[in-house]
Amino acid sequence: MTRTFLHSFDPAALSPVTGATVDLKISEIEDAGIREVLQTPGAAYGAWSILEALLTPTGAGTPFVFREPLGQAREVKVALSGLFGRFVARAYLERYFHLSIFAHLGSRVVDLDRRRKVKVTRLSRGDLPDWIACASDLSSLTVAEAKGCHDAAGPAKALSRAWAQAGRIDITAGGSKVTVKRIAIATRWGIAAPRPTNAHLSVRDPVDEGEPIKTEEIDALFIGLLRLHIANLIKSLGHAELASALRGLTRQPFERRLQGDLRRVRTLLDAVPVKEVEKDTTLGALVGGIVTRAGPVTETDVAPADQEALARLNLRPVFVGIERDLIRAAIDADMETVRTRLTQIVGPDEFSRPDRAGGWIIPLGEERRIIGST
Repeated sequence: MTRTFLHSFDPAALSPVTGATVDLKISEIEDAGIREVLQTPGAAYGAWSILEALLTPTGAGTPFVFREPLGQAREVKVALSGLFGRFVARAYLERYFHLSIFAHLGSRVVDLDRRRKVKVTRLSRGDLPDWIACASDLSSLTVAEAKGCHDAAGPAKALSRAWAQAGRIDITAGGSKVTVKRIAIATRWGIAAPRPTNAHLSVRDPVDEGEPIKTEEIDALFIGLLRLHIANLIKSLGHAELASALRGLTRQPFERRLQGDLRRVRTLLDAVPVKEVEKDTTLGALVGGIVTRAGPVTETDVAPADQEALARLNLRPVFVGIERDLIRAAIDADMETVRTRLTQIVGPDEFSRPDRAGGWIIPLGEERRIIGST
C-alpha cells in the first residue's frame, strides 16, 4: 500500500520527484525498518511490524497520517518519532537516491580502512549523523541524518537540527577530504486528530566537494563501507563472531597482521551454515537468520513446521540474509566481483525482496517460502 507525504527539497532543482508530494510503500518503509533495527546497536525489536496498524485506514495513495498521537508522554513521542523517522528516511533514500549500503555511526568515529587512513573524521562535538551510505554501484557517497517530529509549525526546526548533525563529520583518505553528498531529512507526522493533520517530508541536499584521492583509497573506502554494512546486519542474525572479525578488517593498520585476520575471517565464513530457499533456483546460498515481530530468532536452525507455526501465530516471520558469495568478495576486497554482483539487476518475485546490496527479505510460512540449511 502506498502513502504520501507533502514534500519539500532544497535545492528544489535537484529534487528526485516532481510535484508537491512524494510517495512510499508501507512495505518499503517496513523493509527499511527491519534492516535499520537489525543494523543499529541495541535491542532488535519488531517496531517495523506495527506501522500499518497505526495509520488512518484511508486506503492506498492517501496521506501518511497516524490515527492518533504516538503516545501521550513526551519521551514516548520523541522515541517513536525518532525511530519511525529513521524508517521513513531510509526507505526514501533507498528508493529515490538508490542508496543500498549503510554504515551506522552512532557516537563513535569509524575506520573504513585504518591501513590506508580512510576514516570518518569528527569535526565538532555532539551526536554524529545516522549513516554514511552509497549506491549499489559504489558511487554517491552520502552522509545522512534523519529526524522525526510533531511540530505544529512544520519540520523546519527538525530539519535545521538534522542539517547541523550531518555536518559534524568529514570522510577523509590520507588526510584529504572526500567529496560527499550531505542529506538531512525531517519527517513531520500527520495525526488524524486533533492536529497537525498533514505529514511532511523535508530534505536538504547539497554536495560538499572534497579533494581528489587515489584509486586504491576509493576502493578501500567502499570496501570498508560494505564490510561494515554486512557486519552490522549479520551480528543481530546470530553471527556475532563473523561480524566482529569482518569489522576488525577495517581497523587493522598492519599488512602482516591483516593477512592473518583475513585467513581467520575466511575460516569463520566457511564454518557458517548457509541457508537456501525452498523451490527457488535463482537465489544462491545466504547467510542470515529468521526475524519476527519479537525480534531475531536465536536458534540457528528453525524447522519448516516451526516456520509455518510462526506465520500462523501472526508473528510475521521473515528470513533476512546476505548472499554468501558477496560476503566472500567483501572479505577478499575483490572489487571486480563486488561490482559485478551489486550491479546485477535482480527484481523481487512474489515473495522475495532484494535490497540491491546482496541482501534479501523473504517472508516465511504458510503458502510462502521455507528456509533450509545446507
